[in-house]
Amino acid sequence: MFAGATAIVIAVITVDRLSAGAASVLLGPLDDQTILSASMLVASLALVAGLWNVSPPTWMLPFKILGLLGAVVAVLGAGAFTLFSIDVSRTTLIEGGCDTGYVVVERTLLFGSKGTVYQQEGLFIASPMGRTSADDAHEPFAEGDYTVTTTDGTLTIEYGVDRGGPTATLSLPAIVDRVPSCGYAPTGLDTRPGSTEPTTPTEVLTPTSVDAAIDQLLDDSLAATAGTPVDASGTAIDASTAERSLVPCVDGSGVQHHVDLQFRTDDNATSVAQILGVWDGAGYEPDRAMQEDIRYSETGPVARLTMRDTTSIDGFVRMTITSACVPAQ
Repeated sequence: MFAGATAIVIAVITVDRLSAGAASVLLGPLDDQTILSASMLVASLALVAGLWNVSPPTWMLPFKILGLLGAVVAVLGAGAFTLFSIDVSRTTLIEGGCDTGYVVVERTLLFGSKGTVYQQEGLFIASPMGRTSADDAHEPFAEGDYTVTTTDGTLTIEYGVDRGGPTATLSLPAIVDRVPSCGYAPTGLDTRPGSTEPTTPTEVLTPTSVDAAIDQLLDDSLAATAGTPVDASGTAIDASTAERSLVPCVDGSGVQHHVDLQFRTDDNATSVAQILGVWDGAGYEPDRAMQEDIRYSETGPVARLTMRDTTSIDGFVRMTITSACVPAQ
């Protein structure tokens, strides 16, 4: 049991690491967070059972007791994490009674809820494409409180943030070259009092505009570090020296501009905190996964920042910045 649960944990982490966060395990309504927490709980319970049944020599009893205490603490931690992650729902995203190729996994926590929109890539693999949030434990997709419209290859999702309250929108690329499955019940926004506030027109992104946005955030980030950031050779770095690369969008309809930096500063921990503060101040949403700090935006020209402090390993900070999808030139 311990070996099986450990193998599952390793497999889930491997998928995330090999894809640089672009893919994750999704098994029915169980996303990687749920699978990891449940597997860790099973592995911890198996460890407790194994240690309990061991009959060591007398001189090793203190080590057995310490091992049992550590395993019990692990069980309690994994159990609490599982308790808060197991209550999930999975909803097929519907437009006009037909599926769009996307699914939404929602999780309620205290007085709010969080959702992740996935594109299923295989039997157990899916790509996270967007995130949603709602208030008062409202799960808009599970409750059918949303609408989907497709215009010029873009899927626009409007969903209720609160029951009968304000709404929010999320735009995703329409998935082409597939035959939709139809016959689903229609969805629609609940009746909401008063008039809706005018929405700001969606900015048309171009390679030039996303590069400018990356440069601005990169300049602000490097300016916030403790001391001058330098590369492995000790040379100072800035936005103009950062190497750019192009990676294909998940749906293949465009590219994302990608910057990958490795640097050290006078105080790496302080620098990471201050860089994250820059992105927080710019309105980016926080997240953390696999020992990486993440900042993301569902609507901005820069889609994602990931930071990993590996000072204890090699003395460096690793930072990646990825733009939203833009047409390939």
